[in-house]
Amino acid sequence: MRGLIDAWVFVQDWIFETFVMPVLYAAHLMAWDEPAFGAVEFFMLGVVQIAVIALGMRLFERRWPLERGADEGLVRVDVVYTVLNKLGILPLVIFIVTLPITNTIEYLARAWGFVPFRIEHIAPWLQNSVLVTFLIYFALYDLAAYWVHRAQHRISWWWALHSLHHSQRRMTVWSDDRNHIFDETLVNLVLVIFAQLIGVQPSEYVSILLVGRLIESWSHANVDAGFGWLGDRLLVGPRFHRIHHARASAQERHIHDSNFSPVFPIWDILFGTAVYDGKCRPTGVDDPVIDADNGRGWIAQQVMVFGRFLSALVPARLRRA
Repeated sequence: MRGLIDAWVFVQDWIFETFVMPVLYAAHLMAWDEPAFGAVEFFMLGVVQIAVIALGMRLFERRWPLERGADEGLVRVDVVYTVLNKLGILPLVIFIVTLPITNTIEYLARAWGFVPFRIEHIAPWLQNSVLVTFLIYFALYDLAAYWVHRAQHRISWWWALHSLHHSQRRMTVWSDDRNHIFDETLVNLVLVIFAQLIGVQPSEYVSILLVGRLIESWSHANVDAGFGWLGDRLLVGPRFHRIHHARASAQERHIHDSNFSPVFPIWDILFGTAVYDGKCRPTGVDDPVIDADNGRGWIAQQVMVFGRFLSALVPARLRRA
């Protein structure tokens, strides 16, 4: 294990010194050397995640697909989303936008004497149990993500953005990152602030993102798989999450307003939004305007969805006039 860690750090140092540092120096941005060094690790973790998805999860989809057909072309744009997200290109933009906001909040918190909450303050014995502490913070983060997800469905202008994620008719392991960049920015901003307030450390936050995003990628897989009766109530899998992506019908107008939890189904169970009926439904949306996302590329989707967002900001009475 020590050898793997040393090899990882060696590669990170080599990429930073060979490619990143010369650019920072030429652009007179050496003050950004520490964030840039962290970004290199984020990039490397993205490469690992893409490899796990492409070489591992896709193997299950090819061997045991739930849906077969000629719609594989719909998936290509989701691969673009995954590459842009996992390799840190979109997160870099989001980081630049949100950094001044999070820095201001951190400064104000210190000025007001606010001390971030830490689980260890309540249970000091957890200082010697890194795994248990990590799982507690992971669960709290997932709880916050659950309520953010519900807000994405409940608030009209936020749904206008989030509907892009639901418009995919052919859901696969690539679909998790299919999000509008403005939607990603809002979600990340809320969750980063929440993580700051509860005292999640940077290393813990990176680990939560890495593990959580891999589980979420798998939950979108085109397979009819679960973890058994008990396991499906402990961890979100493809069968559970597919119901959340089900296309609404006359009989089930709000079927997609269920199974919101990103990782732990306990939140849906506790707050009455869990559905465990085992039915296999087609995915997508019943709105033809949103469904048209399936025929567009990345740029066109970003532009059209932002237009829907702006339209949703206009009061309904004015739109009808």
